[in-house]
Amino acid sequence: MLRQSPVAALVRVTANAVLLLAAASPVTARAQAPDDFVPVTDAMLQDPAPEDWPMWRRTLDSWGYSPLDQIDKENVGQLQLVWTRPMAARTGEITPLAYGGFLYVPQAEDVIQAFDAATGDFRWQYRRDLPDDLYGFVGGNARNNRNVAIYDRLIINTSDDNFVFAIDAVTGEEVWETQIFDYQVNSATHSSGPIVADGRVISGRSCRPWGGPDACIIAAHDALTGEELWRRRVIAAPGEPGNETWGDVPWEGRQHVGAWMVPSYDPELELIYMGTSVTSPAPKFYLDDPSNSYLYHNSTLALEVETGEIRWYYQHMVDHWDLDHPFERLLVDTRVSPNPDAVSWI
Repeated sequence: MLRQSPVAALVRVTANAVLLLAAASPVTARAQAPDDFVPVTDAMLQDPAPEDWPMWRRTLDSWGYSPLDQIDKENVGQLQLVWTRPMAARTGEITPLAYGGFLYVPQAEDVIQAFDAATGDFRWQYRRDLPDDLYGFVGGNARNNRNVAIYDRLIINTSDDNFVFAIDAVTGEEVWETQIFDYQVNSATHSSGPIVADGRVISGRSCRPWGGPDACIIAAHDALTGEELWRRRVIAAPGEPGNETWGDVPWEGRQHVGAWMVPSYDPELELIYMGTSVTSPAPKFYLDDPSNSYLYHNSTLALEVETGEIRWYYQHMVDHWDLDHPFERLLVDTRVSPNPDAVSWI
């Protein structure tokens, strides 16, 4: 599915990409030739090279920090624009992925483009063949995506039509795809791409009020094959721990607890961390007893990477106001002496 047709609107590349190219050219690695492409490993994702930005927040702890120091307060005023490139029309909240001298840029409606980071030379474009009726089912917000992931020789992403898919990082050709939901039956959507944690593609979704409780899941797929390894609902079901927190709300009435942001991962503990959103409706007196906790809305979840089991959770508040807590979890190593009677994660 390799196409190189013109895109619809001319906008500038994100400021971060422009600044990097403008001032750091003496140390910027040139793009790898196809035969020289170095496959990305788990070890490389856990300790990226300083010049690479191989995931949404660069590192699995979601710090969003670059160790590069060539641009500083003394020379930042000397930055100049080096190149711009046209991108797809419509909304975007993207962070390009930088690896091996290439920029991989996700865009609206499942367009991904690859550029030589130093020169801006166009390498390839992937444009997913989306159904004509798609956005009538999933809504216009599904057009947005924040990021892509990289593993081995693959660029991996989630799609507007409820797939997770991988394309060749050198050619842009599709390698595998796996359906999460039938969008005409279940209208869950993706507004963020995945991370890769120990060879597993970890992705959440914005499950939308009419998607029902089965739409509200976090899923893991084999990064090389696309095989689904597990999926974890983030709404407690009958017969599961936390079911009682929904009171008399029937299963089909439990909805909209999404996990739509990019996960974080601790490879030492082998735990994935994701935040969850509010219920729909948000004011709990519309659901049942306002004092119920309605797990696992507005929580931080720690999931075992191998099984998807919830090791522990922390609910930040019972949210009646749609304040939402799904955003990235920054992982910090620090010494603490918590009271075992006061926390659930010891």
